[in-house]
Amino acid sequence: MNNFRKTFLVGSLSCILALGGLSFAYTAIAASDTQATPSSEVITPSGNDQQDVNNHRRHGHHGRKFMLFKDTATLLDMTEKDLKKEWEQGKSLQQIAKEKKNWDADVFVQKLTAVQSTKIDNAVKAGKMTEQQADQLKQKLPGSLKRFTQHKYHPSQSRKMPSAHSEI
Repeated sequence: MNNFRKTFLVGSLSCILALGGLSFAYTAIAASDTQATPSSEVITPSGNDQQDVNNHRRHGHHGRKFMLFKDTATLLDMTEKDLKKEWEQGKSLQQIAKEKKNWDADVFVQKLTAVQSTKIDNAVKAGKMTEQQADQLKQKLPGSLKRFTQHKYHPSQSRKMPSAHSEI
């Protein structure tokens, strides 16, 4: 190989390495600037939550709707299986509540809101969230729960539970 090719090859490789190092440094700086919570406030999952994280069954807010579904079944004195069967027949949770307990939509949402507010208060007491975060969640809770209870089953959603697409 002649000297020009060797010099060109060495120069190209050194430029690539230098640019790669600069981009890595920039990424590390940008990541440290955008870190939302200090490491002292990070809560690591434990127990079943850890298992869910490891098995990729729970992603963000998507896992929370299953707890809402469970709470709904408890409120209506039903098992989750029975509630899911009725929901899969095309009924909304509000319609099921009307049939089982004779609750209109507003009463049903109020009862679910009370249950979820208690859980939020317990999370504040346990130090899992701040009072300000709890107030923000409680403010959005009735609207989110109303959307959650209005959702009807669609056959293309065979693996999905009703979702409010919210922060709860």
